[in-house]
Amino acid sequence: MEKDQDVSRRDFLKTAAAVAAASALPSGGAPAILASPSPNSVVNYAMIGTGTEGCTLLKFLATIPEGRCIATCDIYPPNLKKGVETIGSNPQTYDDYHKMLERKDLDAVMVVTPLNLHTQMVVDAMSAGKHVFVEKTMYFKEDEEGQIRKAAEEHPKQALQVGLQRRSSDLYQVAMEMVHKGALGKVLFVRANWHRNSNWRRPVPDPKFERLINWRMYKEYSGGLFAELCSHQLDVANWAFGADPISVTATGGIDYWKDGREVCDNIQAIYEYPGGQKFLWSGILFNEHFQFQEEIMGDRGTLVITLGKGLFYREPVVRVSNSGLKENWWAGATVSKAAIQEGIPIFPDRTANQSTGFVDREMLYAKRWLASMGIYKYEEAHDPWWSEMSNFFATIRDGKPVIAPLEIGVADAQGVIYGNRAVETGQKVFWPNKQEPGIKS
Repeated sequence: MEKDQDVSRRDFLKTAAAVAAASALPSGGAPAILASPSPNSVVNYAMIGTGTEGCTLLKFLATIPEGRCIATCDIYPPNLKKGVETIGSNPQTYDDYHKMLERKDLDAVMVVTPLNLHTQMVVDAMSAGKHVFVEKTMYFKEDEEGQIRKAAEEHPKQALQVGLQRRSSDLYQVAMEMVHKGALGKVLFVRANWHRNSNWRRPVPDPKFERLINWRMYKEYSGGLFAELCSHQLDVANWAFGADPISVTATGGIDYWKDGREVCDNIQAIYEYPGGQKFLWSGILFNEHFQFQEEIMGDRGTLVITLGKGLFYREPVVRVSNSGLKENWWAGATVSKAAIQEGIPIFPDRTANQSTGFVDREMLYAKRWLASMGIYKYEEAHDPWWSEMSNFFATIRDGKPVIAPLEIGVADAQGVIYGNRAVETGQKVFWPNKQEPGIKS
């Protein structure tokens, strides 16, 4: 092994500290929205929809002391019972969310229902004076955007957060810090896939409950693979490019699961952005070998990231791109062999600084060193589902910026709606008032 290709501990540590630069909440973006937040108060919240996703959130919410579940609502009794069991407290149960919204002691509402119900529930909850967390995608139909915008404008002191949990992931925040500060150079391409090998169905005890339980299969209620899977990864692409798409081309079909479903079991899509960037997405339900990940590619390097894991691969020949480095992320060629062939782990740990104790700094660097050797198993301090709920409460209690606010939710919902339209029409779909890259008006 040549000396200049070795990864020495001293040289690796010089550059590794920069890789973990990220904060728990965004430093910019939406302003604090509460006139008088109360850091010492507990947020009384209710959950509308206690099916699979709702109970997943309740599992994490049960461990967050800043919130208290005082009510749950679902029209399907088994789900309602499961929700109470999951949260482990004694919330009052409802089968009509309107009655629940009348409670004066209720601070916040979480909307985790079939997609076609989101908009009306968000509007009703905000009109009732409640803070709102709504699962992705924020709304179902194109004309619903205006309804949610109007409700948000009329209630500026209430939080509205969209359930895009990667925004709350320390690991993804580190990755985006690298992208935006030039570690990857000029980024023009993101490729993502979400592959499963299942029929995507839930057990149905009685045929009359088919559409209630398996609502994701039917166009009356669901945006299909675009809404349930692509939405997360489209948001990553928007985040990385710092822009919203201007067009999408897509194809898909019901080609494997011939079981009466109305939504595609496979989709391939290409989204285009104003600067010529492309986002390529693949979703299938009959092979899970590649599972799910995002690959962000620039002329200096590639990030391969997914929930809980991220690797940086440096380009063997680093060209000077038009986007100059804002920081010297990778000085010299000290990590060239590992960075090119095996990838360098990126970490959710905080950056060491002057206020960090000597022992803590050494521990942080040692973790990175050991991980680069394949010895140390690294992971985020908190699951992103936990973090997004904690961030929601921090907005309500402490006036922190909303981690995934209205505009992010709108961009994500538009991408889902236009993606489905591209599949249905077989034509390239353009965003309103947007143009193809390179075309001048």
